[in-house]
Amino acid sequence: MAFFPRAAFAASFLLSCFSGALRLAAADRLTAGESTLAALSDFQPTGTNWQVAGGLAGDPRREKVLVPVAGQGLLVNLPDKVNRKHLFSAWEHGDLEVDLEFLLPPGANSGVYLMGRYEVQLLDSWKVLQPKPGDCGGIYERWDASRGKGKEEFDGVAPRTNACRAPGLWQRLQIVFQAPRFDASGTKVQSARFLKVVLNGTVIHENVEAKGPTRSAAFETEAAWGPLMIQGDHGSLALRSIHCRVPGVSSEPALETETRPRRVPAPILVDPTDRVLVQRGFVPWDPSKRVYACSVGTPSRLHFAYDFETGTVLRVWRGGFLDTAEMWESRGERQTARPTGAPLDFPAKPTVALIEQPLVDGWPTSPGDLFVSDGYRLEPDGTPVFLSRLSTLTVEDRLVPAPDQSGLIRTLVVAGRRSGWAGFVLLAEAEVIRRVPGGFVVGDRTWYLDWPEDSPHQPVIRSVGGRQLLLVPVVEKTLGKPLVYTLVW
Repeated sequence: MAFFPRAAFAASFLLSCFSGALRLAAADRLTAGESTLAALSDFQPTGTNWQVAGGLAGDPRREKVLVPVAGQGLLVNLPDKVNRKHLFSAWEHGDLEVDLEFLLPPGANSGVYLMGRYEVQLLDSWKVLQPKPGDCGGIYERWDASRGKGKEEFDGVAPRTNACRAPGLWQRLQIVFQAPRFDASGTKVQSARFLKVVLNGTVIHENVEAKGPTRSAAFETEAAWGPLMIQGDHGSLALRSIHCRVPGVSSEPALETETRPRRVPAPILVDPTDRVLVQRGFVPWDPSKRVYACSVGTPSRLHFAYDFETGTVLRVWRGGFLDTAEMWESRGERQTARPTGAPLDFPAKPTVALIEQPLVDGWPTSPGDLFVSDGYRLEPDGTPVFLSRLSTLTVEDRLVPAPDQSGLIRTLVVAGRRSGWAGFVLLAEAEVIRRVPGGFVVGDRTWYLDWPEDSPHQPVIRSVGGRQLLLVPVVEKTLGKPLVYTLVW
């Protein structure tokens, strides 16, 4: 079963139905078609803790209570001691695919309950090194007090890796769920299953059995049908693009898959322990792998991939470092080293460029003939410092984990002398970049760029071709002075 593409999300604030009729009485069942849940009218009556909003104000990265802005497009949960109701869909379902986006402030706790019974946890689990069933994306434990003190919780399944993003960032959860099966007498003959769960583009569960309702489920007994439930009694939460469909009946085309099945080799895991590791090898990339690249892993479990050809960071991730099986399988035909954590990809354009018309030209996709990579040198702990030249400029590029594990501190030193064209350093590119206290929010709350207030460099935001570029001009007075910022995700 394939997930539907993001473009299939309905932009309107209406309930969309396809491939069959959909009735909205509370006891009705979603037996065919699709449903986009975007308004409170799409759910059963609930408490006043759930509100419709058009956006979020305040600082959801640091403030525990979300601040809704008037409008439409979001559902925001603001529970208090009195108003803390759950949210139930206005229909019941059996097998279901769910695709939703959520945002959690610091310490937030919620959950998505399939059939109101089987929970996928939503929790601010940012920076957790070894996730448990109660962490974000986990299949929550069942509960039985009769098992004895300390043994009440059982059958939970932790996510394979912690794919949770930082508080205040939008995250995407995709679930393929198979409902339990019952015979004609009502006896359960097959347990419910989470066939696949994907968090922020990373598969965290496959074919996980749910033998019974998890803790705090709306129903203690199992059935063939039940409503989708969003937990509302634990903490603040924002939702958008809640899209559901019955597998196998949608008109949406399936995602392309390989026509010839390929044997998946047993993993060969590489993880740094006491020093930084630099693993040369091809970096898997869409549409083609990067062949002049390397992956850098740290004992702090904050990692990145670097492209020598463009002198830029391709992606960052936390958790496990690499699976190098494809560097050895079939004599290393693929030669790719795949991240075992949840990656955040960047545009993969050159970090430093010379631009003839800075107010007209877009950012180049390649550095041009004047760029030369000089490889890297290693510091005593194994940290690489990447070296390159662009015309009359020299560049040193170094990334290390932040002391608080929030992200990677990048230090660029651009020295030499200026050429006739304007030189710039590209910090970020997205459809929108907003300046906030302490730095920038990049994209639609996709990641943060923390910027020191005492920096000698002055970043600017420039709009070109419907995109925004966060740039630092290369000027005489700052040549040779370290340009330092932090990538936070």
